[in-house]
Amino acid sequence: MKARSVLLVLMCFAVTARAGTLSGPVTGGERGSPFAAVDAADQAYLTEEYFLEGEATAYELAEGTHTRDGLWKTRPAEDKADFKTRLLVVRPDDPAMFNGTVIVFWLNVTAGFELGSASAEALRGYAWVGVSAQKIGIDGFPQNPQGLKAWDPERYGSLVHPGDAYSYDIFTQAGTAVGPDRPRVGLDPMDGLAVERLIAVGASQSAGRLRSYINGVHQSTGVFDGYIPFIDFGRPVAFGSELAGQRRGSPASIRADLDVPVIVVNSETEVNSYYGVREADSERFRLWEVAGTSHVSVPRPAEPTEGGSNWMSYAPVYNAAIRHLHHWIKDGTEPPAMPRIEFAPGVPRPNVVRDEHGNAAGGIRLPDIAVPTASHSGFGTPREESRFGFLYGTATDFDAEQLAELYPDSESYLETWNAALDRSIEQGMVLPEDAAPMREQATAWAMRLDDNEADETP
Repeated sequence: MKARSVLLVLMCFAVTARAGTLSGPVTGGERGSPFAAVDAADQAYLTEEYFLEGEATAYELAEGTHTRDGLWKTRPAEDKADFKTRLLVVRPDDPAMFNGTVIVFWLNVTAGFELGSASAEALRGYAWVGVSAQKIGIDGFPQNPQGLKAWDPERYGSLVHPGDAYSYDIFTQAGTAVGPDRPRVGLDPMDGLAVERLIAVGASQSAGRLRSYINGVHQSTGVFDGYIPFIDFGRPVAFGSELAGQRRGSPASIRADLDVPVIVVNSETEVNSYYGVREADSERFRLWEVAGTSHVSVPRPAEPTEGGSNWMSYAPVYNAAIRHLHHWIKDGTEPPAMPRIEFAPGVPRPNVVRDEHGNAAGGIRLPDIAVPTASHSGFGTPREESRFGFLYGTATDFDAEQLAELYPDSESYLETWNAALDRSIEQGMVLPEDAAPMREQATAWAMRLDDNEADETP
């Protein structure tokens, strides 16, 4: 009886989409809400969950190998399999707020469960759709299941994923279900919004999947109007690979003949891996490298630290990339080309050039690098010591003597820092809406300078 009641709740409504069947909005379950639900009601956004099911195809190379230039020749494989997955839809409650762009996010499964959420910019007029494209997101790792089914068996027990070889087609079908050409009769997860364009986004492990999609699937589908792979190591994933968090294949560039624009946003953590396949900026491509930032960042500690985790975040530049790509697709306005992080020859690979403060030279220089109070690195604990420690980078605060030499008091520091933030806004690397919280954090930290001066007063 319990199973039957849950089934009735989950069925709700159903309608056949162009490449699958949608059902929802999904309700019920043990927890009563979607996994990783986005609560943005105070910003006039609504969050709903839908199930998408159908038949997916795998992809394979038509000839040759996964070449370094990304110019792959692929085809749909004969293998097909049934699937049922979920879409987490976050959209403006008022259609008048909607700007016509849907961000379709390939949820990351490296940790054994799904990671990824709508950023600040995504909640400024866009719709955001998280896609459970990979098997581990649903089933978890065999040795320690933490996927959707383990989190809420009642809500997600009916989901079926045939394996990551089918993830690319599942992602395509998800885009189709929310895109401009979706069916408008019956169930519509976008609730009638006038969708004009789709941006596909993926981070880290999902950026590798997205890189494979761009090089090998986009040419035969054309569903997405632009792409943002971010914190991207430049290493695509083989189409048949089934594991998350694995060492990726050989590096490969984004193919140069792509017919839609791409912006890659990287922290310092990824630049060594990415260095050998750096693409030239073009009328369809931008690579932005944010000096001093790391793959994962933490809040800045209240007390000075030496060699702690990096607290500098690339997030402001990622937010800016979304807006730039939206306008690049919508009205053809190209984003700025930005300097790359500088490298010097080295063995076995080139080394990041560092300035007198120990920070990376070149690249996009956010205010905390342009007006430094610490040495930052994107490279953390070696992988041999900690599986994910290398992603957190390091930060070492300047001591009181160094700070006094650079900034006699909080007023001088903040004047210089705010001027640097204004330059970042003019460059288009920080959005005006993101500036206020950044200024507040800098102002709060600057009190340390006055405390240091008071401590030194005889």
